[in-house]
Amino acid sequence: MHGQRALGYDRTESGGVGLRIIWIVATLAVVAAAIFWFLDKGQENQGILNRKAVEISEYGLLMALDRLKDSPSWCEGLARTDYENGWYAVSVRRQEGKDTTFLVVESVGHAGQVARKQGCILRLEKKNGDSVWVRQSIR
Repeated sequence: MHGQRALGYDRTESGGVGLRIIWIVATLAVVAAAIFWFLDKGQENQGILNRKAVEISEYGLLMALDRLKDSPSWCEGLARTDYENGWYAVSVRRQEGKDTTFLVVESVGHAGQVARKQGCILRLEKKNGDSVWVRQSIR
């Protein structure tokens, strides 16, 4: 018995190894659960920011289309404009086709680090002597 004690083995300590293994496994399980929870929360927050950026971008596009309705010759775009804890910017550019003039309107909405772009192409039509922008496509 004296020789076994010299080698570091004692029968009174035999439960210590099992408890240590259980403690290590429990700790790893808690760490894994915490990592999973943080990743899930991060993904949820990213989804919220993504939806918010789309909403802000759509709002910027709506503001540009309203401005075009009031002033069909407008084509300056909108500089960075704060909106609901984010911001949007709108670019407007004319493109000449064979017989038609197009207007490309693009709005970029930002929420946190997420940016989303919405846009549409308008075609200039003449109706009853007036020039009117008609939606050609949505991007």
